[in-house]
Amino acid sequence: MKIDLKEIWNFINLAPSPEQKGKKMEWSYKLIAGEISIENLTSQDILDLNEDEKYDTELLPSIFTFREILWQPNVYTQPSLCLPQLNILKEFCLEYISDKGETETCTSHIYRLLLQGLSTFCQEALDRISQHEAEVRISSILGDLRKKAFPIVKFFLFHPMNRHDYHVDALNRLNYAVKIMLTQYNNKYDDLENPYWIVEQREIVKKPELDNRKPSPEKSPEEFATESPSK
Repeated sequence: MKIDLKEIWNFINLAPSPEQKGKKMEWSYKLIAGEISIENLTSQDILDLNEDEKYDTELLPSIFTFREILWQPNVYTQPSLCLPQLNILKEFCLEYISDKGETETCTSHIYRLLLQGLSTFCQEALDRISQHEAEVRISSILGDLRKKAFPIVKFFLFHPMNRHDYHVDALNRLNYAVKIMLTQYNNKYDDLENPYWIVEQREIVKKPELDNRKPSPEKSPEEFATESPSK
């Protein structure tokens, strides 16, 4: 089933555990943010998002509010004006990905995949500009970038751990950005995808127990591995 981004916590609180005769079942979640999908999330993963005390509240302004190339009107008319802005946003995403990879949690894994997508979209725009600089149509390139970035920005915009003032500021700019995308960048309202969840049932598969026995000092590992079980 498809569930709106902000409604997922209500679903977890209200939905009964899935049931299927003879099997232990659980809910499985997939986050869809435009071209980015993140699979095999659990109910606990979603709850952790709602209580992520390590969430960096500077993330939203860093990828959107301060990045005017994602919401300003058509003032970036020349490649020379776009390249620095695109590189700054791309490098921020890559640096965040690198830093968080050393102490990764499930929540940081979600953030990293979303920012990886955003950095890829920036690189695509950079490549299009460099390959066709003499005849480049900046409005087309930035229009595609903003359209692809839109669901990622909305995920972070509605993250439950955001600072309220950051949320309000970014929401105002995003609403303005939508107007600009529709009037100056030839996008249609239906082109702008909202992030959402796909929720399905899956069987809980018990992982096989590992044999944690260790060879006794008087026996070699080879002898221990071939020893017959006692009767």
